[in-house]
Amino acid sequence: MRGRVRIFTLLVAAVLWLSCPGALAEFSPRYEQLFAGDHMTLEISGQLNSLSTLSSRSLEIVNGWLEGLTLRVSAGRNDAMAVLKNGERLISAFVERQAGYTLTAFQPSGGAYLTNPDGPDALQLIGGETAPLPDLTVLPALYGKAAPALYAALENCVTPKKVKETTSIKNANAAANYLNYLFPDGKLNEAWPEVLEAILPYVKDAFRMQPDLYGDVEKLLSALTFSGECRIKRFLDKEGNELGLQFTGKAERDGDVRKVTMYGGWTPGKGGYISVNLAGVGSKNSLKGSLSVKLTAKQNVTTLDADGSLTRVLNGRSTEYTLKAALKNEAGEEEEHWTGKITCSEKEHGIKTAWILSPDVTLTENGLEGDVSVQRKTGSDVTLEAKVHALLTAGEAEGSFGIHSAKDLRGLTAEKARASALSEVAPLTGALAPLVAELNESERTLLLHELRTDAWMNGPSVSVPDAAEDNWVVEEDDLE
Repeated sequence: MRGRVRIFTLLVAAVLWLSCPGALAEFSPRYEQLFAGDHMTLEISGQLNSLSTLSSRSLEIVNGWLEGLTLRVSAGRNDAMAVLKNGERLISAFVERQAGYTLTAFQPSGGAYLTNPDGPDALQLIGGETAPLPDLTVLPALYGKAAPALYAALENCVTPKKVKETTSIKNANAAANYLNYLFPDGKLNEAWPEVLEAILPYVKDAFRMQPDLYGDVEKLLSALTFSGECRIKRFLDKEGNELGLQFTGKAERDGDVRKVTMYGGWTPGKGGYISVNLAGVGSKNSLKGSLSVKLTAKQNVTTLDADGSLTRVLNGRSTEYTLKAALKNEAGEEEEHWTGKITCSEKEHGIKTAWILSPDVTLTENGLEGDVSVQRKTGSDVTLEAKVHALLTAGEAEGSFGIHSAKDLRGLTAEKARASALSEVAPLTGALAPLVAELNESERTLLLHELRTDAWMNGPSVSVPDAAEDNWVVEEDDLE
């Protein structure tokens, strides 16, 4: 079950990446118009060509299951996931976010759970919460919108000095000069509350499809304090237009002090470069990321080339992520044809896992639809190959499932909250049991044997919920 939920999380991340208002908006203005709202839905179906843990017979069985199965994932202010068989819903989960709580509802059980709005929802409790990664793709559009308010707030505290100096920014136009905002001896702390008031509305809009991530960003920015000299270079092109910035200084949150360097710039129609480096002061914790995007347009063909990386070191644990993308958009009068290759990789504990996606999709007024070849590589070995049919559409968020009461997990420890939410695993897996029941005994034995990975057999266990704490019920009308 945990693996299925992690796949759901990855699919939500894919929808959110496609929703970023930066490079893709210039790669396809038609895409930006179609998906300008606050909700997107991805439907996928497909077949496996190979899976390293399955024999040819087991692969036939799995593909028999996949026939007629559709996975539907929605993202926005509310999230949803559903597995359908020939159009009939087998299992689903719905996450609704409100100011004082997050409601997660499951089907077919009808169970519902309340969790804190700034913590994991019940679906994440079941599947294992993963820390959100900074999405650098939103920064160009965010900076362009927030820059006037940002610098107006800074200039209430300091007068910038103009420096005539050329600065090269990869893929973007060169900066002809910059305005230097210098804050000595931690003086940036005096301007910071006004800066936050000025820029947070723009940050919230940029992360409107990712409310959880916005909440984390808001908490992080609000908790920062600065020390020593902090400097902001505001890069301008030769016409005086906003191009980008460089920030250097020390920032601290909850005793974790980082030396911060942020640098980047963007030119519409050409591309740009962004880098962020948060190096620990007095510790080995660090976060370092970069994203390079190049746009090229010739007649009716636009190409987008992206190269990104992110390395995080936290409490001695190192994780590396990379992104390489090459997309081509052939635009016609009524539709666009996208092709290319996207490679996303993760390296943890010395093991590198890469997902390679090769889309062949068409964008029309109805959405983005087509086939995507999928390959997974673990080390140098190909461990999965599949063909997926995908449909991405815009629309309204799903309403709740008519839940009138919910179990309140907000006062429980993380362990007890997860133990309570895990009661949903049985009905969710039970709803899929008919797929297994269709097999004869020998087929069932073979498939279950090959699916029993070390992670499945030796996964974490949780204690049974205390009966005295398992009856917290809150009426929906009383929620605040």
